[in-house]
Amino acid sequence: MRKAALPVLLAFVASVSFGVPTIAVEKCPVDDAQTDKSGSYVEAVEAAVRNAPSCDRAYRTLEACQLGSTADNPLSDKIMSKCEADFMDKIDAAKKKAYKKALDRCNRIAEKNEGTMYQSFAAGCRAGVSREFARKYSGRR
Repeated sequence: MRKAALPVLLAFVASVSFGVPTIAVEKCPVDDAQTDKSGSYVEAVEAAVRNAPSCDRAYRTLEACQLGSTADNPLSDKIMSKCEADFMDKIDAAKKKAYKKALDRCNRIAEKNEGTMYQSFAAGCRAGVSREFARKYSGRR
């Protein structure tokens, strides 16, 4: 049994030592106490998104707490409002047109497919587009 564990241990040590990338999955910051206080998980996630200190933090909250249904639409709207405040007044008409075109591509996800899951995918896509435009055009680094 010990001999079988040695290769696994050596592989682990080698991966840590040589910097093999690992994927970190962020945990949803909404806990049971917040859910109870808000009345529901959906309302607690909405509050977490609304109270997020930045566009990026709001988006990461959606990623971690995504509901996988049409309930993600209002979350996406809140994120988009927060992100658009960071860049919309800084971009020209051509970039606004590109932004709308990217959002329209996201909307087609739900238009071409039936079911609430696709509504969630489209909502996440729209929020992601807003976050990327905020990252690129907000002037913050």
